[in-house]
Amino acid sequence: MPTSRPANKLQASPEGRRQPTQVRAQQTIQTLFKAAAQILDKEGETGLTTNKVAAAAGFSIGTLYQYFPSKEMLVRAMAARGQDLVLKELEGYLRELETRNDVQQMDGRELLGKAIQILLQGFAKGKGLSQTLIRLGWTLEKPDETANAVRQVADRLAVFFERIDHPALQTPSTAQMFVLTRSVIGTLRSASLEKSPLLGSPAFEEALTQMAWALLARQAQTAGLGLGARPIR
Repeated sequence: MPTSRPANKLQASPEGRRQPTQVRAQQTIQTLFKAAAQILDKEGETGLTTNKVAAAAGFSIGTLYQYFPSKEMLVRAMAARGQDLVLKELEGYLRELETRNDVQQMDGRELLGKAIQILLQGFAKGKGLSQTLIRLGWTLEKPDETANAVRQVADRLAVFFERIDHPALQTPSTAQMFVLTRSVIGTLRSASLEKSPLLGSPAFEEALTQMAWALLARQAQTAGLGLGARPIR
């Protein structure tokens, strides 16, 4: 009779990177990610090499190559992990809103501002990650990879905007949703790649919130609810 493979073996992915299916393997990858992020923060992109990452993580270069055959694949994997963390935080915020009993009385503009803040802290400023890593990950992307990443983030962002239940906010049309999601993501990406000083400014966050508000607010109800002119705190 044929024997099955042990469930805890590492299996190769189509891209050549071994997929972590063990706790120990996952811990190894997280250690490599942490070491790479620290090197990026201290030495920048030019200082990042696979040899340095392996040494800083306390592993042999062979161990690193079992998971990431190149520096580029390591950076892309880290960027993908960072994207997933940001989107999970956004989804957590949506779940929080859906379980609250006072959402209808909350400031609709502030609800949008919080979502923008989560994206800004994650994708542009690198919250919980290296800002240099975020920028490097975008730099290494190929056009088709960029389009796919933008589509994935836009789809998750669209779910958030569609499910907010608030009297001051309307469900956007397909065209409005496309313009809104791509505008937010594209602006964050450009500001990061250009190393714009606007990234850390309240004015930048406010401008993105204003754009979202302009497309999603129920204009006929805005004056009555008194939400249109309230600034984000």
